[in-house]
Amino acid sequence: MKPKNFGEFVDKKVRESVRQLELLKQALESNGMKVENFLKTSGEDEPYIFCFSPSRNGSFDGVRIYKIGSNLAFRIQKENKTHPYGSAYPLPVEDMFQDFLSEEDVDQLKAGEKVIEAVSREVRSFFDKSVEAEKGENNDGIEKDGDPAGNVLVRTTGTDYSSLVHNKG
Repeated sequence: MKPKNFGEFVDKKVRESVRQLELLKQALESNGMKVENFLKTSGEDEPYIFCFSPSRNGSFDGVRIYKIGSNLAFRIQKENKTHPYGSAYPLPVEDMFQDFLSEEDVDQLKAGEKVIEAVSREVRSFFDKSVEAEKGENNDGIEKDGDPAGNVLVRTTGTDYSSLVHNKG
């Protein structure tokens, strides 16, 4: 049955997104990931699932996974109910499925199982790489031979004008 108006079309798209996100939630949970459901949202919010970082060592709690057009994507999110930030990273589930189907001796069931594993690996890898990148950023700004008291030493260049400041006291 075809939608009769734009509102019905949008409702159908939202229902399809919710169905896909529910399946993805089950797939991630089956591989040990903790996922929270935000699929029943108000009319203003798009449905999404929140996948918690398994390590909890980063500056963010997890990622929001949602639909952008016909594709799935994820973005960093500080907490499960806050808005995401940063770049959106594609999660090409449909492409993965087609790639696995094109392999020799792979039927739809095996391809589906491989997609579940690949998506979970992709999300875990993102968390691992993010934590490593944050560790690198935190270490870049600190002097190697810094103050033993833990103070940060800042090296400046240029002329020191402090001797030209007079106290009118």
